[in-house]
Amino acid sequence: MDLVLLGGRVLTMDDAAPRAEALAIRDGKIVAVGDSSHIAAMTAPGTEVVHLAGRSVIPGFIDPHTHFSTSAFEPIAVDCRIPPMRGKAQVLDAIAAAAAATPPGRWIWGYGYSGRRGENPSDLTRRELDRVAPNNPVCIFDSSMHCCYVNSAGMDVAGIGRDDPDPDGGEIRREDGDPTGTLWERAMNPAHETSMGGLIDALGDEATADLVQQTGMRYLACGITSTGDAAVTPAAARLYEIADRRGKLPILIHQLRSGDQFFAAPERAAHGEVGGDYTSDRIRAGTVKIFMDPVFPRLAGVQFHPDGRQEHLGRPYYTQEQADDLAMTAARNGLQVAIHCLGTWAIDQGLTAIERANAVSASPDLRHRIEHFSMGSRAQIERAAELGVLAVVQPSFLYAMGNVMNAARLDLGLDTANTPMRSMLDAGVNVVASSDFPCGPLEPMLGIHAIVSRHVRDVAEPVAPEEAVTAEEAIRAYTLAGARAMHREHEVGSLAVGKRADLVVLSNDPTAVEPRYIREIVVEQTYVDGKRLFDRYGRQVAVAAAGAGA
Repeated sequence: MDLVLLGGRVLTMDDAAPRAEALAIRDGKIVAVGDSSHIAAMTAPGTEVVHLAGRSVIPGFIDPHTHFSTSAFEPIAVDCRIPPMRGKAQVLDAIAAAAAATPPGRWIWGYGYSGRRGENPSDLTRRELDRVAPNNPVCIFDSSMHCCYVNSAGMDVAGIGRDDPDPDGGEIRREDGDPTGTLWERAMNPAHETSMGGLIDALGDEATADLVQQTGMRYLACGITSTGDAAVTPAAARLYEIADRRGKLPILIHQLRSGDQFFAAPERAAHGEVGGDYTSDRIRAGTVKIFMDPVFPRLAGVQFHPDGRQEHLGRPYYTQEQADDLAMTAARNGLQVAIHCLGTWAIDQGLTAIERANAVSASPDLRHRIEHFSMGSRAQIERAAELGVLAVVQPSFLYAMGNVMNAARLDLGLDTANTPMRSMLDAGVNVVASSDFPCGPLEPMLGIHAIVSRHVRDVAEPVAPEEAVTAEEAIRAYTLAGARAMHREHEVGSLAVGKRADLVVLSNDPTAVEPRYIREIVVEQTYVDGKRLFDRYGRQVAVAAAGAGA
């Protein structure tokens, strides 16, 4: 036996045996789950023994919707979030400091800026970025990841001309006809793809792989052992291949393949023309990502008026016919479809596209997904249940901005609460939890806290407490449901004999504490394939001595 964990509270997420005290692991797989005395008898000389002392063990968290590839460069990028930055002036100072330490001509990236927050809120402008970084192309991502801010050099390197027309589904923001440097939606595509490729080229393969490894360790520190990258472009696919070939990808990545640029239509992917991309035990594929609606200038939603009228707002990326064609093409090629739908209009289009994809799917079990299904109507929830749609929601959004989302819901006249987990589960919807990091907090424990307690940041009272779920339901949404969203429930998502030993040790049992205190529970250890890749306290494990049980 390679490893045993004894004396804990094991929440298996396996309906056949939901609770246990101990686990035994050999060759990266779980070989026994049961009581401590039984598992202790399986030790042999050289077996590593972890004495849990009442701590909890759960399956490794599976986050099926993040933007790992984009966030991989965060260690060498500028943190532009407000807070902790006070406002634009401080952000520009930080960019200037980064420019002073960056070789001329190399891209400078920044994350998390919002022109809607801080002191004197406003967008970063091309001329401001030119002033603080005159010798480097600059690309600063908005906190939503649906907008970026570039300087003149960034526009030039990305091939964005000052007189170029706006792309369909995007806007090059202008003032008196002159580009301001703010690129909305599809207008940011060239800057995103060119700058990621430029950073990989400038850093070289070894340094790039190191960044991926560091990002993977950040995920492991949160207990995440598998994730889905929700918009993999050619540059992102290259990033993963570089890291995996060097053995520096510590967690599993499931690629949701987008177009050849971030928001571009995934036409080649839907036709199966990227099937030759590199895959491995650590890098999986088989999913096509479709962006149905934008953030800027607004979501594609429906205003429900008190007199019963419904007014469509915003504009989706696609007509219904175009969306149907993409989804049906992917499904005919045996590919899962994941459709980004923020607003209610977009959700309607996404559900219709999936209904039509279901009718032509090459397999009856492709498990098509709606991403961001957090503000759907009751009718849409019922329809999702009927269609067997996987609803991938972000409890991290509820935690981080529950008050803002609630105000938006009230303004639109929706007949549901934001992130209506209880209603969705009771209706029979397959609900899956994710973070959308870096757009929301990465830590699953914050999301679990939010959907169990309904207590969120900056709000004194719980938000829609009637939508609370149990701690076990919340953990399932972050483990077994995530595995099902990636077609991996046969190997991960629950702690059962024969499955991979991806697991997390928590300081407390989330099902046994008062819900408001779930956010205080700490991820202490994370194991992937039975190997302890993260330990918060750097503890050593005991090793069974000669003469121990066989």
